[in-house]
Amino acid sequence: MVFIPLVGIDNHWKSVTFGAILLEKEDNDNYIWACESFKKVFVKNPKCIITDQDLAMKVALQTCFPLVKHRLCMWHIMKKFPSKLGTVFCAESGFMENLNQFIWSDHITPEEFEHGWSDAVEEFDLSDNVWLSEIGDTLSEFYLCYQSAIDKQRNNSKKLTHYDDFTPKLITDKEIEKDALRLYTRAMFYKVQEEIKAGSMDVVVLSMSFADNTRTIMIQDTFKKGITFKVEVNMDTNNIECSCKLFTKAGYLCSHAFFSLGICGIKLIPRQYVCNRWLKNAIERFSTLELGEIADSGTIQLSRRVKSQDCWFEFQGCLSDASGNPEILEYIKSALSSMRKHITVIMKKPKTRLNSEQIEELIDSRVVEEVTIQNPNKSNNKGSRKKIVSGAE
Repeated sequence: MVFIPLVGIDNHWKSVTFGAILLEKEDNDNYIWACESFKKVFVKNPKCIITDQDLAMKVALQTCFPLVKHRLCMWHIMKKFPSKLGTVFCAESGFMENLNQFIWSDHITPEEFEHGWSDAVEEFDLSDNVWLSEIGDTLSEFYLCYQSAIDKQRNNSKKLTHYDDFTPKLITDKEIEKDALRLYTRAMFYKVQEEIKAGSMDVVVLSMSFADNTRTIMIQDTFKKGITFKVEVNMDTNNIECSCKLFTKAGYLCSHAFFSLGICGIKLIPRQYVCNRWLKNAIERFSTLELGEIADSGTIQLSRRVKSQDCWFEFQGCLSDASGNPEILEYIKSALSSMRKHITVIMKKPKTRLNSEQIEELIDSRVVEEVTIQNPNKSNNKGSRKKIVSGAE
């Protein structure tokens, strides 16, 4: 059988396995079943999915998640170059060095990428290589081992959460850095701190203008080879946008944004740019959702866990729609306070210990008296045959 781990990033910027799937075969039907099962378990679609170049998986994702961004793992692609083009060619021709200049660039447009790719292919006379042509088109657009790895990840996560109680050293006297310290996990704070520090040292203002209550600042970043970036700050909503797109890619503001916020007199990080996933209490906030519910779309009465998720997503949607508007936020806060008082009154009941039946109802699972699971069918999957030694090996 095929073992497929589902890996994401936790609030400490570390890889974490949040699920796994066993498939009989690596074909369209099995991958579609896996995607549909994912949707039932997690209810909410992911924002982005990164995979290798498996065509069956690509078709399944397009079928089940048509609106979710699907990206290919560049590491997997780069590992194939020696076997496709030759180990000696990749090591000695200079092609890989030329390619890496724009493959791993953080500040490059799709047009610049395609131009750099074409130049490298033409320079080394590889235009007729079928695999490179396909790649160019594509780029544009168990149990014990598994359980041991999961336990290790959970242990590391607990350690990092424990370290969050120790206060990191501040390197500036800015209020916005203190705000970041209160919000982010230790690992994420260090990343944000580096951006705040760079915003105090590595930027040069080229021009500044003001129109329609929006301040536009052109900034030259001396640390990034003098590249010029455009930052726009809306003084009404504190919305900020930088042409480097770091927030879109990583979920935290860039040095240019922090510099511009300082110029505009904004001393706290605008809350619409504070991602929940990087917060110290991210796990506590989402643990109440009790993820893992497999909802039956045909049932009228949804379980408590799915309803908890719906409530949380509605709340998050309200905050997102408010976009930092003080009046709307005050309205949300007032409404929540009123609701909480009402809930407190009607929920005043003596606390009792949960019995086994209540626990089974809570986790929506029952003890199975008879096991009816059969052994899986044997099948030859990708990579299951005799290993072919690559040129690099």
